[in-house]
Amino acid sequence: MPQPLVLFGGTFDPVHHGHLIVARAVAEQCGLPRVTFVPAGTPPHKAPAEAAPEHRLAMLQLATAGEPMLDVRDIELRRPGPSYTFDTLTALQREAGPEARLRLLVGADMLADLPHWHRAADVVKLADLLVVLRPPWPQGLDEVFADLRRAFGEDTGDRLRQSVVRAPLIDISSTEIRRRVADGRSVRFLVPEPVREYIEAHRLYAGGGL
Repeated sequence: MPQPLVLFGGTFDPVHHGHLIVARAVAEQCGLPRVTFVPAGTPPHKAPAEAAPEHRLAMLQLATAGEPMLDVRDIELRRPGPSYTFDTLTALQREAGPEARLRLLVGADMLADLPHWHRAADVVKLADLLVVLRPPWPQGLDEVFADLRRAFGEDTGDRLRQSVVRAPLIDISSTEIRRRVADGRSVRFLVPEPVREYIEAHRLYAGGGL
């Protein structure tokens, strides 16, 4: 039986320690051999990334270098048009073969919007979702799971609720990092040092002193 392919999607603009800690924690808790970062090319539900695709990919490669539990795939960056999760899962399933098991990390904050994703019903069939929850249990999450049961059926809704994985609460955001760089403030210790150096060298996010 092939090892599961575990995907962690996002713009990663830029990748930071919070992303890395969550990915590693999920891998350890679930006994997964590896988590694969999949940077979005053109995110369909968010504003375009500020850094160019090649920069976001390079920063992810720097951040995960030498870490056997983490790697990066550029499948969405190479595909034109919106980066729909359904398209990515379909392509990876075709590539890996019908026996391959796909798993997808989804933040608890994204669950309410899940029924509105492109071909959402097919997404939850193609991949086993791992719902990443940073404590405490958010207010209203019980209602979100009830909505998912109505949207996808009781079996799928219950399966999503049972797939919750607790992750460390790391209060770092890419938005705040970009803001700090634009203001000329330090992002040291918020991102891996090679990523900080890359941001500075390429003058990303209108950076000043880092």
